[in-house]
Amino acid sequence: MQNRIFHITAVLFVLVTFIGLISGSGLAFAAGQDKAAINKVRLDFNAAFNEGNAEAMGLLIDREGVWMPPGEPAIVGKDNVVARYTDYFTKVRSKFELKPGEIMLCGDRAFMSGAFKRADTPKTGGAVKEVTGHYLFVLKKQPDGIWKIARDIWNEPVKP
Repeated sequence: MQNRIFHITAVLFVLVTFIGLISGSGLAFAAGQDKAAINKVRLDFNAAFNEGNAEAMGLLIDREGVWMPPGEPAIVGKDNVVARYTDYFTKVRSKFELKPGEIMLCGDRAFMSGAFKRADTPKTGGAVKEVTGHYLFVLKKQPDGIWKIARDIWNEPVKP
């Protein structure tokens, strides 16, 4: 009888351990998929910015998104953010890159931070303005599983 209990306990232990390993690797796989999808948002943001395409940028933004540009009031709502970029792109042609950075997952939210660089050329002519800084995206997983930017904050350090 003791031998049988020992065998049942051993089998249960192996099953529980196996299930734990499977579910743990499933979580790691899902996290890897989320991180890849979030990085794609970054790449798509770069492409839309470089194309001067505010509408394409709008597809990447949560409808309640908030942009926090340096030295300016917050821009609240996707439509207002898109309007800002529409206006910006009528005046400036940019070469832009959000560089890859750390991605942290927290449920249906994610945080991505890194450095950026931008070279703005006024469409009316003039000198190119080079800007570098750091960004922080807060992304929100939508009900359909798509990640969108819920918050964007960045700095543009003043050079002496």
